[in-house]
Amino acid sequence: MIDRCIIYFIILSFIGYVYESIAMTIWGGKWDNRGFLYGPIIPIYGFAALAGTLFFRYIMTEYTPTQVFLIAVGSSAVLEYTVHYAMEKMFHAYWWDYSKAPLNLNGRICLPASLGFGLAGLVIVYVINPRLLPFIEALPDTLVEILSILFTIVFSIDLTLTVSIISGFENRVEAMDNFINEHMDILIANYLDESKGLNNKFYNAVDRIDEGRKRLINDRVDKTVNSMNRIYHETLSRIKGYRGKNASKLNYMLRKIKKKIGRNKDE
Repeated sequence: MIDRCIIYFIILSFIGYVYESIAMTIWGGKWDNRGFLYGPIIPIYGFAALAGTLFFRYIMTEYTPTQVFLIAVGSSAVLEYTVHYAMEKMFHAYWWDYSKAPLNLNGRICLPASLGFGLAGLVIVYVINPRLLPFIEALPDTLVEILSILFTIVFSIDLTLTVSIISGFENRVEAMDNFINEHMDILIANYLDESKGLNNKFYNAVDRIDEGRKRLINDRVDKTVNSMNRIYHETLSRIKGYRGKNASKLNYMLRKIKKKIGRNKDE
């Protein structure tokens, strides 16, 4: 039972990734690689589909399409808001933002998206499950065990790697900021020593300090971005933005990473 649930969870997580990436690509006019994890799955879809399937199979065994739709709308809104809030508290980041959509709540959920998930619930219950569940049930027990173990291992590695990258990103930015501040102290001290007692040199030093600061920041940011491998870039590029006291620095780095990815794809 659990092994087959794991297989179902992974398959629906993959279907959710394909659906959302295609939908957001069409909406934005350019490829949008969606999801929290590095791999091509979005767990919130797999979890919602699995929970809904178990609910309608074992708890609410008699239902109508209208009931399925309304339950999917309400439960998806609660789940999406909760996950968005929890991830923002954990990582100070968010992976989707409905703030520009009509009838949204804190940018975490909106009515059009919830209605879309209601339709998705109908598709899962009446189109996907009647075909997918018998297929999974018919798989040999040995194959099911092997697949469930394999999926669990890959998922765990992906989750661990992703959390490590996202958590370490703030540390990288903080280290970069400390490096810049330390070198700015040295830079300012040197330029002010050169300008002692001479007003014209002092004002010239201010300009030179500003230019030196810009060069130092650009150089350090570029070195930090270039020190990250492709997995880092792809994982971080899926973040839509940061909130909190260091949000401006983190969002600046995030824009640099996305710009670098764009350049690499054009080359």
